[in-house]
Amino acid sequence: MWSPLQFRVSAALKNIIGKDLITDDYIAVFELVKNSFDAHATHVKIIFENNKGSNPRILIIDNGKGMNYQDLTEKWLFVAYSAKYDGTEDANYDYRDIINQNRAYAGAKGIGRFSCDRLGRKLNLESTKDEENPTTHRIETDWTQFEQDLQQSFIDVSVNYSTQSSSDFGLNHGTALVISELRSEWDRDKILKLKDSLAKLVNPSRGRQELEFKIEIEAIDELELDSEEIEDHNKVNGPVQNFIFETLGLRTSKIISIISNEGDIIKSKLVDGGTTIYSITERNQYSLLKKIEITIYYLNQSAKNIFTRRMGLASINYGHVFLYKNGFRIYPYGEPGEDPLKIDRRKSQGQRRYLGTREIIGQIEIWDDTEELKETSSRGDGLIKTETYLMLEEFFWNTLRRLERYVVDVQKWGLSIDDEENDQDIHNRITDLIARISNSKELIDFSYSEDFINILERSQSNSANTIVNNLNKLALETGSDKLIKETNKAAKILAEIQKAREEAEHEASLAQESLDVIESENLFLKSVKSQDLDEMVSFLHSVGISADIIQNYINGMYKRVNRGEKISPNELSNKLREMSLENQKIIALAKFSTKANFKMFTEEVDQDIFEFIHEYMLNIVKPIRSENIVISSKYSKVEKHTYTFRPIELTIILDNLVSNSIRAKATSFHVKYAFKEDSYEVSLTDDGTGIPESNLSKIFDMGFTTTKGSGLGLFHIQNIIRSSENISIDVNSKVGIGTTFKLNFKR
Repeated sequence: MWSPLQFRVSAALKNIIGKDLITDDYIAVFELVKNSFDAHATHVKIIFENNKGSNPRILIIDNGKGMNYQDLTEKWLFVAYSAKYDGTEDANYDYRDIINQNRAYAGAKGIGRFSCDRLGRKLNLESTKDEENPTTHRIETDWTQFEQDLQQSFIDVSVNYSTQSSSDFGLNHGTALVISELRSEWDRDKILKLKDSLAKLVNPSRGRQELEFKIEIEAIDELELDSEEIEDHNKVNGPVQNFIFETLGLRTSKIISIISNEGDIIKSKLVDGGTTIYSITERNQYSLLKKIEITIYYLNQSAKNIFTRRMGLASINYGHVFLYKNGFRIYPYGEPGEDPLKIDRRKSQGQRRYLGTREIIGQIEIWDDTEELKETSSRGDGLIKTETYLMLEEFFWNTLRRLERYVVDVQKWGLSIDDEENDQDIHNRITDLIARISNSKELIDFSYSEDFINILERSQSNSANTIVNNLNKLALETGSDKLIKETNKAAKILAEIQKAREEAEHEASLAQESLDVIESENLFLKSVKSQDLDEMVSFLHSVGISADIIQNYINGMYKRVNRGEKISPNELSNKLREMSLENQKIIALAKFSTKANFKMFTEEVDQDIFEFIHEYMLNIVKPIRSENIVISSKYSKVEKHTYTFRPIELTIILDNLVSNSIRAKATSFHVKYAFKEDSYEVSLTDDGTGIPESNLSKIFDMGFTTTKGSGLGLFHIQNIIRSSENISIDVNSKVGIGTTFKLNFKR
């Protein structure tokens, strides 16, 4: 005959689900912050008390719904029970004060409270329920009592309970955790690292829900050092600034793929520098997935520089592809040095074709409560590897591969037609880029930007025809009116581009007949001989590309105006800014074309930067501007000052500074050169009207001007300088005396 027996639970269980399970201090804090969020808190304060003295404490205080006696005994003290999991967490709670009734829970394990054990040996909990005539309830826990006798039953170890009329922390409702006898030291660097990690913990403004949830750190002992810091990210005290990709202003290639709430379709969009290249809608082939969004950015050198300036550290040290579930980050995805998706392992197998964690940054967002995408109990180990998780990985890889095809095949990242692979192979893969997408059996809708054909034409002109022909063939085979319409539009755009290119080449051949041969070894007086025809054609082709871009903007705006569409001032300003920059490229190219080697002008070079500026000012700028201003440049070449730079960018900076001086009624413009220990310094001084001190902080803002100019010149200069982490510019000006700009090139 069978008789019932019961498991006994040792007091050692506390260690297993406490400090031995959660082995990272930061993750322990994250778990407690998640509990505050699940309690409908909108604000959490993390206080480090006496972190430099004796008896340091950590206080975590929230304004959530709080707990009463019933909550404490039936939920908080009930080990491994999760009211969130069984759906009773908010069964009797008044929703009038809940900001988002439908928001999902961040945790549902029933063990997050034991994170306190990881942080300190003692815990004092105070909680006040959001209800009429509330009582403040207190629990005192000494975690070391569970460690004294492992033969003792877990349930026989008591905690102290008491009540009081009001909160010691002035809470009308909410919970305060006071953790003492800390198990590890929290110095300034560790708290700053926590603050940085918390910035990546909550994703407040993406996905299907808005999360109004603020975290603040307070450490009185660090206030003095904080006062010496300028940047907020170097200060301990203050609100945690949530990390939002969109605020970085990364004008680079990115892809966004979204599986709908119902799980029936996937919408994907590829964007390059703010322009949508293509958008597609497909039937969802990942049957177990819904409410998933993936965003991946390609980090070219410019994007990496922008990231470093905005965030205060290099992207590789910040992270790569983060994973969020219901607005909260899952570790270790995205963590520097961690690669749970094996992105770098794949890259090592085909380095020239694949993007690694150094080249991408982004996020995977899950807005679904499915148990099949569940965090491991140990935390820090990611999601449990279920069939659904493996399908999520497959969805991620498909998204990344589409970005790679564009970056690698169209932009030619890491590829060259002179490399190991033959021309035809590269052309074929570019052709396949759209052909593979538009030939998908799951395709529902497909559209692309007119600029995409421009980009293809610039990248590999011979393959653009093939792509249009392939699209036409696919459209006819499928009988899709949508694809036929898109193909016809592509063919028309391509014909216009090719006609413009042919006209440019014709002009080049005519120009060649009239070119005089000039013999000189001077950097800016190289001859354009008959064998330089290809360079001249290339020059005119580049002019044609910039002109095409400007014309496309004009055509697009013209059509929208004719259709009666409203164009916002911000959008119009952005379009004009882009056209202005392209026009400046044309102007710079035109002045340069007969006086220098074209390739040297447009590509990165290693040259004596002082000599370059000196000769450009005297041989290009001075003859053109002689009627408006006296240009002088004093440079005695003693040694070579080699620096890596793009001549076209440097000449745009110089031209704009001279133009601004002329508008400021300057009669002279003088250039001086100084060799510093770690940099090259170039000072450009005029005797114009000068800039009032109150305007100095605004001169690089788009549209700001005190002359008759557009206010774009200095803005373009700032953008060029920001794209390089080794160049800086300073300005010093006095009204009625003149202005000096100092360019500093870090060696």
